[in-house]
Amino acid sequence: MTRGVPMFCLATILAGSAVDAAEILPFDQVRAGQRGTGRTTFHGTSITDFEVEILGTLPNIGPDQNLILGRLSGGPLAETGVLSGMSGSPVFIDGKLIGAVAYSWGFSKEAIAGITPIEEMLAIIRMASGPATERAGAIDFAPDTLGRLFSATALTKFFRDDLAARFARSTGALRSGLPVSIAGLGTDGFTRVAPEFAAAGLVPLQAGGSVSGAGGTIRLEPGSPVGVQLVRGDIEFTATGTVTWVDGDQVLAFGHPLFALGSVDLPLTGATVQALLPSLQQSSRIATPLAEVGALRQDRSSGVLGRIGGRPRMIPVRLRLAHAGAVDRDYSFDIADDPLLSPLLLFVSLNGIVASRERTIGTATVRVGEGSVIKLGRGTDVALDNVFSGTGASDFGTGVPAYILYLLMNNTWSRPEVTGINLRLDHDVEPRTAQIRRVSVDRYQARAGDVVEAAVVVAPYRGRDQVFTRSVLIPAETPPGPLMLHVAGATAASRDESRHDPVIPRDLDQLVRLINQLRRNDRIYIAATREDPGARLGGSRLPNLPPSVAHVLSHPRQRGDFLPIPRRSVIEEAIVTEHAVEGAATIEIEIVAP
Repeated sequence: MTRGVPMFCLATILAGSAVDAAEILPFDQVRAGQRGTGRTTFHGTSITDFEVEILGTLPNIGPDQNLILGRLSGGPLAETGVLSGMSGSPVFIDGKLIGAVAYSWGFSKEAIAGITPIEEMLAIIRMASGPATERAGAIDFAPDTLGRLFSATALTKFFRDDLAARFARSTGALRSGLPVSIAGLGTDGFTRVAPEFAAAGLVPLQAGGSVSGAGGTIRLEPGSPVGVQLVRGDIEFTATGTVTWVDGDQVLAFGHPLFALGSVDLPLTGATVQALLPSLQQSSRIATPLAEVGALRQDRSSGVLGRIGGRPRMIPVRLRLAHAGAVDRDYSFDIADDPLLSPLLLFVSLNGIVASRERTIGTATVRVGEGSVIKLGRGTDVALDNVFSGTGASDFGTGVPAYILYLLMNNTWSRPEVTGINLRLDHDVEPRTAQIRRVSVDRYQARAGDVVEAAVVVAPYRGRDQVFTRSVLIPAETPPGPLMLHVAGATAASRDESRHDPVIPRDLDQLVRLINQLRRNDRIYIAATREDPGARLGGSRLPNLPPSVAHVLSHPRQRGDFLPIPRRSVIEEAIVTEHAVEGAATIEIEIVAP
């Protein structure tokens, strides 16, 4: 006996829907040998019928999930097999809707499809009738959480592995996938971003941008091509599939998830099929999005639900890409407003744009210019300006803004309203790095309150050594004894701080302040530390704790609340340069009694 949806459950699912129980054929009434028809689009927006022979059923492939097996025929299917982009194509037996084409198998010699039962898709409507859900913050801040900001390799690995791990899906069958039309990046940009979409289980295809005003009013009906835009504007990423069912302003499509994110808010568009791309592995429809018609509201395991006329909220991104000797190029695009998607889409978009116009192999310098910010509600700006140079410059320049966006949107305290992202990326093929060679001071003994003159020698890439000087005031409260003067670039200074005096934010305001105070790579930092039996408690510094007090505070210890700090900073000076400074040096000054 196969497991289907009981009739009383089916009545519940259909409640409030324009679909009558007599208009659908439940899963438990589908039998091998039955024949029916499907509806899809092979060219333009014209809906075409194809033939379906039921081969069997697969009950309970997952919790409350079943699958119907069907052999498709007619039109180009003998040559192409099941096409990526047919996901959502409705299938009827004796005029009754049984479900949507949703899955296929790579390298199959016949057009064999997995069909998602319509009852499971209609159940999405009930999910949408409840209160909107919001994914909770995912970051539990630790001393090394910000460490990725100092490693291009760690940044790119985070985004690529994160994308693959969170969004790739496997059911033993291949989703009769969703082709994602990529427009506005050219061949080089497409080549750069395609692996990320493939890792997410999508089929990346180079395509044209949205066609505005094509064909007058767009009318979605079962079998129509439909698009979901992840990025819109000067560059576009649009996943395209097929409409399964329409009831008033509600639209069901795909028959499988986009990313299985639950409640979402993404632009829903019409689409037109430009061509079919036969392939031994996975044939695809090449489609171009049409005008926006509404918003996608639900992304569930059995399909997606959109609302015609809905207006999605997106995050506007404004980018100016500058290159010495070339005309600046401005880009205006919007990305999905979603804690998981937004950082990934920003990273991929910026990488694609840079790859479309710049050399990304070898060394380079990327300056994230002043005025580059993530804008939050209540007029709060999160600063992004910095300079990166060397072999990882492009990955830093695109990865750091995206990772900071990830930290903000996935914090555990409150979800910020991201109102916009402004970026200026200045790209130079020449590396503009400088290595700290040595440091000297005008005296190696001093008293508290004295001023010591420090000289730092740096060696620029293919340039003469440069000397930078700075007057350093020894704080009046500095006790006698050795004082270690550390001279370093931003990366070395920040790594040293994370080992000896890590700062862990305790709310969103602290996180914003911490990001805005991040050290810049084009500066030389002169800092001094001294031993201090202190600690951080609840994000605040408690210096010079007596041993008895430290013992009381640390027991019982709650993770992250009490953090012993054996040293603390007493001096920090910054010298601005024109290079990304690397390396570090340390010198000891003896503080003598007055």
